[in-house]
Amino acid sequence: MNKKDIEKYKNIFSKIGLSEYDAEVYACLINNGEMLPTQISKKTNLYRPVVYKSIENLDDKKLIRISSRGKRKTYIAESPERLENLFKEYEKLFFNDMEDIYKMYESSAEKPTISIAEGEQAIRDIYSDVVNTLDKNEKYYRYSSIKQFKKNKYIPKDYEYIRDKKGLERMVITGFNNQPTKKLLGRSFKSIPKEFDLFEDEVNLVIYKDKVAIIDYPSKMTINIQHKKFAEFQKKLFRLLFSRL
Repeated sequence: MNKKDIEKYKNIFSKIGLSEYDAEVYACLINNGEMLPTQISKKTNLYRPVVYKSIENLDDKKLIRISSRGKRKTYIAESPERLENLFKEYEKLFFNDMEDIYKMYESSAEKPTISIAEGEQAIRDIYSDVVNTLDKNEKYYRYSSIKQFKKNKYIPKDYEYIRDKKGLERMVITGFNNQPTKKLLGRSFKSIPKEFDLFEDEVNLVIYKDKVAIIDYPSKMTINIQHKKFAEFQKKLFRLLFSRL
């Protein structure tokens, strides 16, 4: 096996945990048969400490066997079949590890994703996300504590067009003083009784798909929580309150 062949197979050897030096020593033994460490060193141009370290690694992987030449130890490459067996062992370990990785991924997928943003555009982005995320004829839920005239400046230009084109239904709970002035197709709303001062802080909450978005208008800050179970729980609470108003 010449230098060109060694370079060719280094990549293969590396896939079963052999270093560049291990690959060179193993290839040298395959090519030359039984050898002393000094002979390996001369053939590969590797320092003897490096050769001894590679011999140790190859021995651990049972890719070489040890013989004797008088009082000195010699080393012989095992059949390449051992490489195939070693690959199969690594393959088995790989797929075992992959099972654990998948479990970790599935576990992490259940954790909420939280994004925080500031500014008027951040508020517009929330409303855009609502209508673009929902599918046709789906429903979203909104607690609204901001007066309509003030809210309009934060609504994207294509918000109503996309909402109406998709036929999105929205259910709204608002404060007594913030009731809509006209009825709109696809919108159901109820208001909190006048004696409950719950909707005077100009904070909106929108529940849609697997997300719960909080919009704080005075600070122009948004918090978007993506978590299916949390969103479903909030939808249940909303519907419960809506049915009692």
